[in-house]
Amino acid sequence: MKEILIISLLGIAILAVDLLKMRKLVLPVTITGLLALIVTSVMDWGLNEIPFAQYGGMLLFDNYALGFTIVFAVLAIFWFLITSDQYEITSSKKTDIYALSVFSICGAVVMASYSSLVMLFLGVEILSIPLYVLAASDRKNILSNEAGFKYFFLGSLASAVMLFGIAMIYGATGSFDLQTISAAMSTGSYSGLMLTGCVLILVGFAFKVSVAPFHLWAPDVYQGSPTTITAFMATIVKAAAFAGMYRLFSTSFSNMPEVVTTIMAVMIGLTLILSNITAVTQTSSKRLLAYSSLSHAGYMLGFVMMAGNAPAKYLMFYTLTYGIASMTSFSILQHVSSIQGGDDSREAFKGLVKRNPVMAGAMTVSLLSMAGIPPLSGFLAKYYAITQILSGGHIALVIIMILTSAVAAYYYLRLIAAMFTPIENAGRIVTGSLQRGMYIVLTLLLLVTFFAASLLELIEV
Repeated sequence: MKEILIISLLGIAILAVDLLKMRKLVLPVTITGLLALIVTSVMDWGLNEIPFAQYGGMLLFDNYALGFTIVFAVLAIFWFLITSDQYEITSSKKTDIYALSVFSICGAVVMASYSSLVMLFLGVEILSIPLYVLAASDRKNILSNEAGFKYFFLGSLASAVMLFGIAMIYGATGSFDLQTISAAMSTGSYSGLMLTGCVLILVGFAFKVSVAPFHLWAPDVYQGSPTTITAFMATIVKAAAFAGMYRLFSTSFSNMPEVVTTIMAVMIGLTLILSNITAVTQTSSKRLLAYSSLSHAGYMLGFVMMAGNAPAKYLMFYTLTYGIASMTSFSILQHVSSIQGGDDSREAFKGLVKRNPVMAGAMTVSLLSMAGIPPLSGFLAKYYAITQILSGGHIALVIIMILTSAVAAYYYLRLIAAMFTPIENAGRIVTGSLQRGMYIVLTLLLLVTFFAASLLELIEV
C-alpha cells in the first residue's frame, strides 16, 4: 500500500511545485520520489502485504507486484533523466507532462498488484487516461492531435470490450476475486459465458499491448505522438500492460481452455510476421521503431501464453532490457530528427558516428540488443522467451521467432550502417552532459545485465 501512496503523492507534489512557481525542483522531486518507491519496494520484499484485507483486499503487494514496481520505477528514472532537456526548465508544460506521467505510472503499479478484476479495470483506466492527453500534448502538431484522438477512441473501445468480458466472468463465477475465479475454472468445465468473457478480456489486453490483429493503431499513434511520449508508451506502458496480463493468466486463467491458448499462439505468430515484414518497408525511423515495439510485444506475449510454467522474473528481465534499449533509441532519434528539421529517415542518421560518437555507440548497442545479438542482454531476453515457448511444445512459433529475428536484424543493421556512412560537411550534434552521461550508463547496462542475468536464479517471484 505504501507504494501506491508514494507514487500518488508524488504526482500531487509535482503539481504543488508548479503552483509554488518552483519548477526548477520538478526533476529532483520526481527522481527522489521514484527512488523512494524503489527503496520501499525492496524493504517490503517478501511481506505479501494485502491492504485493507478486512474490506476485501483487492490489492496484493507480493514479490511479483514489487518486482514490477521496481522495473517501472527504474525505467521511469531513466526516462525522466534522458528526456529532461526536451522541455524548458521553467515551463509549466514540463510539470504537466511529469505529473501526467507519474499518475500513469500509478496505474501501472495497480495493474501489477491487483487481486480483483475491479482493480484491474481501475488500473487500466488510471494508466490510459493520462496517455490520451500526453499523446496529444504537442498541440500545434496536427499529427499529435490525431494520435491523441485515435488513442482515446480506440482505447475507450478496448476498455469497454475488457469491461464486458469482466462482467461475463462475474456472471459465470459470481466473483471478481482472482482466486475465486481460478477455483471456478480449475474444474475444467467452461460455460459459454465464461469462455466468451476470457476471449473478450484477451482482446482488450491485446489492444493495450498492441499485438496483431489489434495493432493497427500503434504505428500511427507512436509516430504522431511527441517522440519522448512515444518512448514512454513503448516501454513503461507496455511493461505495465504485460504485468497486468501475466498476473491474470497466471492465476485466474491458469487453467484456460485450449482454444484460448490457440488464439494467443496465432496472435504471437501474426504479430511477429506482420510487424517485422512491415518494418523492412519503412522509410521513417520512428515508424520502424514502432513496428519493432510490436515485434517485441509478440515475444512478451509468449511469456503470458506460458504463464503457468514461465517464471515471472524472465518477463521482468525482458521488459527491463527492452525498455532500456528502446528508450535509448527513441531518445537518440529525437535528438537527430530535431537537428535535421524533423527528418527521421535513415538518411538523417548518416555520419552520426562523427557527429556524435556517444550517440552513435549507444544507438548501435541498443539496436543490436533489440536484435538479440550477444553479449547484450537482449539476446538473453529472447532466449528466455524462446525456451519457455519451446518447453510448451510450440515448435512452429519458435521457428517463426528465429526467422523473424533474422528479418529484424536486417532492418536494424541498415540503420546502423547509415550511422557509419561518411557524409560531407556534417556539423556536430551537441547534447547536454546529463544526456551524454545517460547514454553511456544505459549502454553499459545492456552489457552488464547480460553477465548479471545469472542472478535471476536467486530472485524469488
